[in-house]
Amino acid sequence: MLDKLNNYIREKVNLSIKSKFISVFISLVVILLATPALTAANDSTGNGKVYMIVVDKLSIYDINADHTPTMYQLTKEGAVGLISNRTLRGRNSMDTSLSIGAGNIGRVFDNGIMGFNQEEIVPDRGQRAGSLYQNLTGINPGNSAVLLVNLPEISTRIKKEHVTTLPGAMGEVLGNNGFTVCVLGNGDTDSTYSRASVVIGMDAKGKIPLGDVGQRTIINTDASYLSRESHYSYLREQVDLNHNAADIVIVELSDLARLEMADTAFENIMNKEKITRLAHIDQFIRDIKQSMNPKVDLLMIVTPSPAKTEITAKNTFTPLLFYGKGVENGSLTSGATRRDYIVANSDIAPSVLAFFSLADDTGTMIGRNITSIPKNNNETLQQAQELSGRTSMVNRLRVPLVKGYVFFQIIIILLALAAIFWLSEWRKILEPAMVSLVTVPLVYLGLGYFRLSADWQYMIIAIILVVAMTWAVMRIAGENAVRAFFIMAIVTVLAVNLDLLTGSTLIQSSVLGYDPMAGARYYGVGNEFMGILLGSSIAAAAIAYQRYPKRRLLLIIAIIFMLQCYLIASPSWGANSDGMVTAPIAFLVTLFLLGDFKLGWRLIGVTIGVTLLATIGFTYYDMLRVPELQTHLGRAANQIAAGGLSEGLTIVARKLTMNLKLIRYTIWSWVFIVILLVMSLLVYRPVGAMMKLRQEKPYIVKGFGGIIAAALVGLVINDSGIVAASTTSIYLVVIIILLMLHQQRKDSN
Repeated sequence: MLDKLNNYIREKVNLSIKSKFISVFISLVVILLATPALTAANDSTGNGKVYMIVVDKLSIYDINADHTPTMYQLTKEGAVGLISNRTLRGRNSMDTSLSIGAGNIGRVFDNGIMGFNQEEIVPDRGQRAGSLYQNLTGINPGNSAVLLVNLPEISTRIKKEHVTTLPGAMGEVLGNNGFTVCVLGNGDTDSTYSRASVVIGMDAKGKIPLGDVGQRTIINTDASYLSRESHYSYLREQVDLNHNAADIVIVELSDLARLEMADTAFENIMNKEKITRLAHIDQFIRDIKQSMNPKVDLLMIVTPSPAKTEITAKNTFTPLLFYGKGVENGSLTSGATRRDYIVANSDIAPSVLAFFSLADDTGTMIGRNITSIPKNNNETLQQAQELSGRTSMVNRLRVPLVKGYVFFQIIIILLALAAIFWLSEWRKILEPAMVSLVTVPLVYLGLGYFRLSADWQYMIIAIILVVAMTWAVMRIAGENAVRAFFIMAIVTVLAVNLDLLTGSTLIQSSVLGYDPMAGARYYGVGNEFMGILLGSSIAAAAIAYQRYPKRRLLLIIAIIFMLQCYLIASPSWGANSDGMVTAPIAFLVTLFLLGDFKLGWRLIGVTIGVTLLATIGFTYYDMLRVPELQTHLGRAANQIAAGGLSEGLTIVARKLTMNLKLIRYTIWSWVFIVILLVMSLLVYRPVGAMMKLRQEKPYIVKGFGGIIAAALVGLVINDSGIVAASTTSIYLVVIIILLMLHQQRKDSN
């Protein structure tokens, strides 16, 4: 083609020196224009490369200047983050690795990860991996270097998990756009095959173009109680060998994981061995760092799953380091978490795609691109370690403090019930005890503000604060428990609102907040405090209106309720999509009851209409925001818009499954059942007591309807509805019991 073009030029133009130059120039232009795709895909200088070093079981506390100087330096030159390792099952290497490669929560099943080089013989199958793969899938493996043999098992069974997860989504998008993946290394031991990184780099067909995950990537050793270790020199050679052909190189270094599975040695021997393994890993990373071009390449140090010692300490964050193109020295974050230093494991795949200027065209990823936030100080590693330590502390405290609170509620409520029916002499003592039940949430909100050295100190401080605050509010209220309850409800509403307006820092570090390590929520108001906010707001409004039943106050209450709805639902503040529906219904029911409006079909229609309009408005606003700023509501709405009805049904099914699971297993179910039984009893016994309350405190009793509406709607709408319903109901049962105790004390005098 070029020869004909040159001949044509020579015929039309005089064969002068100038004409020859023009001919050559035109020919070069034709060549360049004819091969733009080839240039885009293979120009490594323009696009750069991603080096993903997978170091399983690495802890953020393992990184220091003495034992891991290269990784320590990366925290000074690059950015550091903490990975929330959420999956469909556990935080093991296989489930987390599949979630990383899919950009969505996933898991493996009975056969784990059967990843092999195409020419390897699959253990217990007697076939080459390539042959068994083709026999199971019907797909020709072609020239793929590595295959996931049990792809059909994983793909078919994961579809039954009510998720949109596509195993191998990252590799699929990369392959479809002409980018080549190379995976090297494994975590094999003498007794097990471990090829977790295969599911990070594979495409949706379970194929990886380049790499070696076989026996040559490990060596036997007599110098350690590890019988096998990573073959670092061979892996380094393979990185160089695949440098020109591969766009992303994934290297699995699993000696730390092998240490966890090895024979038990004396502690000093184990510590020495770990330091040695860290040194080998750090040296390998140093070699990659020195060979890469940080102006065009990206180095990622990824830890899929936490070490056993960290899991024991309830610290399941794992470190993530970025260095190279587009990375500023500081901390890592993403649009999925909106938290400094915290990212989700599902964010890694979209970040790789973003590096190559690609988007997820499979429509299955829930993660968001990870970005770096510059820091003016040089303490990013220390800050990440402190955040990890504080979060794990909250997780450790959550079980004893929340369980203690639940048991305390049940005991006090049952004792108060006994006082109403039989033990009249206990009434005066139990009134402040009932008030303390609504003091605990406020104490738990601020408990994370303290910086103490031991978990038991937090427990002691919590008890002291509850007693002290209950005593103080009873004194302020003149020993009137109902008035004390009202004061605590008002203070709780103000405190939660103030925290939401200032970034939810107290909620994030509260045992009644959410767990960013688990990955269900990272920001805004969680379901526990949403229930507390609804219950305390409605109870306080009802008591205030009982004291001053004027229309102007009802208008003020309506305005306050509107602000509460906005704070709960706003993507910038509460970002609670389920509360977006629950709050307007509960508040409107309360206003209708307090205002003595006749609850006809017209008002019911208005309630539903206002709720739908508010929900649609907030959802549409969130959908239109840039992906990095969208909440889980906006992302879910966009997924439904792209995937249609089936996508919406998948989300609904997942929420229902989660709610049913929590009803069965969460300790909050105990509280809800006890409150339900106590409320059912108090409606009829003591005889006439509830009727008398309706006559003497009509507006407070009407407020009960609003709290019940909040609890029931929250129970149905929320994916952890039992939690929201339980915390809301606390403000119902406490005020009813206090009113009855107060009434009986007044009647006995």
